[in-house]
Amino acid sequence: MLEAAATDEFALQPALAAPHARPWRRPSMRLTASFITLTCLGLVITVSAVGPGSLAPALLKRLALTALGACAFVLGAQVRYQWWRRHHLAALGVALAALTAALIPGIGMQINGARRWVNVGLPIGFQPSEFAKIALCIWVAAYCERNAARMRDPLHGFLVPCGVIAFASLLILCEPDFGTAVLTGALCMTILVALGTRLVYVLIAGAAAMPLLQRLVFGVPYRLQRVLTFLDPWSDPRGSGYQLIQSKIAIGSGGLFGLGLGAGHQKAGFLPGAGNDFIFSILAEELGLMGSLLVIALFLFILWEGLKVVIRSRDPFGFGLALGLTVLLTVQAAAHIAVVTGSVPTKGLSLPFISAGGSSLLASMLAAGILVSIARSEERPERYGLRPWQEDRPGYERLACRLLRPLGAACGRTARRLLWTRKAEGGV
Repeated sequence: MLEAAATDEFALQPALAAPHARPWRRPSMRLTASFITLTCLGLVITVSAVGPGSLAPALLKRLALTALGACAFVLGAQVRYQWWRRHHLAALGVALAALTAALIPGIGMQINGARRWVNVGLPIGFQPSEFAKIALCIWVAAYCERNAARMRDPLHGFLVPCGVIAFASLLILCEPDFGTAVLTGALCMTILVALGTRLVYVLIAGAAAMPLLQRLVFGVPYRLQRVLTFLDPWSDPRGSGYQLIQSKIAIGSGGLFGLGLGAGHQKAGFLPGAGNDFIFSILAEELGLMGSLLVIALFLFILWEGLKVVIRSRDPFGFGLALGLTVLLTVQAAAHIAVVTGSVPTKGLSLPFISAGGSSLLASMLAAGILVSIARSEERPERYGLRPWQEDRPGYERLACRLLRPLGAACGRTARRLLWTRKAEGGV
């Protein structure tokens, strides 16, 4: 009954705009324009960040990645978003398998001490964690819709999804990638709370995880060093504090309008990670305060438009998925900017649509396309019909349920038999 009421509540949401409304009045068009602007800006900045010596190869590589990203965006925008709900288990399985493959020697590529990439036979590696964040958003939103009547229950509403999220975050943490693991966990918990999980469960789990979090941060020497460097980067200006100091120099050198495209100095070997983890520093140096504010304004605009898409969602799955993707794109951008400005301890998080990483660009464009697809379904509800999840299950899922149901029943009988045996022995 609760599940049906929740579906009816979302179904009563009014359509946002008439089918023939002017393009700029449609959220899907405004979001698309924002994503295209950021992608074009990323093309210019990443090529400018490599310097004149490698201009042509960097330009060709970025153009190829941008073309692939455009294909991912079109795929996400054209495919009806409920298709992802239909295949949410497959998306989760592929994501977990890819995260596991990245940790296997010979399959996973180790760069700078981290094993975060999978060798796919191309000059660039595939980073599964970037796409795992999207897959987990899809799975959590679909799980919450299917279990809407049980989301207040501690077992089905919290422990079961939390176990899956924790396992995926553990795989990411083993790469190691502490920042992405924390971001993934926080992202999924946001969707859970928004779709009915009791907040008290999350607070209790967070309090219980604090000793583990403290050990992961303060018990690992290089993470502890990052915290100490954040507190006082000038204590070791040529060592651990070098990157943050150079980042601040780059930002401060930009002034109001910047030094101009290609005229930045810090990219010439002074700032490590200038094209990826610290791309915003190069942007601030070459485009100045005005260019930096433009990028921040674009992400704030995406947050605003994305939340409007969330509010007008027509079903619980669309609500949760739109919320997750909006939070993913904007919070990751905020974390990147906070890192390069020294507002939080250093952590390698890419800037969506702008950083040089190919996996980051493709994942960001795919997430943007799915968000646009949800917005389009709200604009034309007569064209994008909704189906209950009970009628939208793929054949392989039904087959798997038939095969696993006897196994689950056998496990239950075994557990009850063991429990009765222990009780009998205790009574004797």
